[in-house]
Amino acid sequence: MKKYGTIIALALAVIFGVIAVILVNKWLSTKASQTAVTRDSSMSVTQIVVAATDVNIGTRLDKTQLALAQWPKASVPKGAFEDVEQVIGRVSVTKMLTGTPILAAELAAPNSGAGMVALIKPGMRAMAIRVDEVVGVGGFILPNTFVDIISIDEKSTRNKVAETFLRKVEVLAIAQETFIEEGKPKVVRTVTMELSPEDAELLAEKTHEGPIRLVLRNPLDEKETPPPVKKVVQRAPVRRVKPRVYTPPPATFEVEVIRGEKPAENYQFKAK
Repeated sequence: MKKYGTIIALALAVIFGVIAVILVNKWLSTKASQTAVTRDSSMSVTQIVVAATDVNIGTRLDKTQLALAQWPKASVPKGAFEDVEQVIGRVSVTKMLTGTPILAAELAAPNSGAGMVALIKPGMRAMAIRVDEVVGVGGFILPNTFVDIISIDEKSTRNKVAETFLRKVEVLAIAQETFIEEGKPKVVRTVTMELSPEDAELLAEKTHEGPIRLVLRNPLDEKETPPPVKKVVQRAPVRRVKPRVYTPPPATFEVEVIRGEKPAENYQFKAK
């Protein structure tokens, strides 16, 4: 009896082992299929339009500068395009590097023109003023920076009046360049800024009243600025010397008076 009991126990162990192997294999197969489905769904890709070459600001895009690239659906940037024809003819308003997605926010409105005109926001104007190394802050005023504008009124004979009349004005270009590599300083003769029509008229008026100074500011400075304050610069008093003019003494004349037999009398008079 003991002999048969050992054989039966061994047979049962083999049977249960085979069943366990079958169940574990089935569970692993189901888990692997689920993982594969999840991976396929998360890694599904689509095609979006990217820059095929480096694109400068104000460039009208054509087929040679565009390409389609595979991009994960889960991370497609907002405003991306899936058809190259939607981008051809549009003008870039930012610097684009090779392989970066073309976004609607980086393009000017359709039919807005190429070059500088594409950078001007609706309702704004571009105005250039003459500068030198001092007015241009040593060449550190570059495109996409912001400046405050100060005028100095020299009409007064005694005092000079300094006034900050425009604040946080965006610079569109320096000379004829709308983009400077690596932000290196560059001394130029003109700076083009974006202004409202009213501010453009005010700037034109101030340039005839006296010198203009540009003040470079941090673009992240969003604090409310106080109203313009006029600062009166007192000139050093001028010492006036009273001229010394030689005044000759008044001329005199003498009159001789004879009365009968009396001796003559002489009288002296001063000329008036």
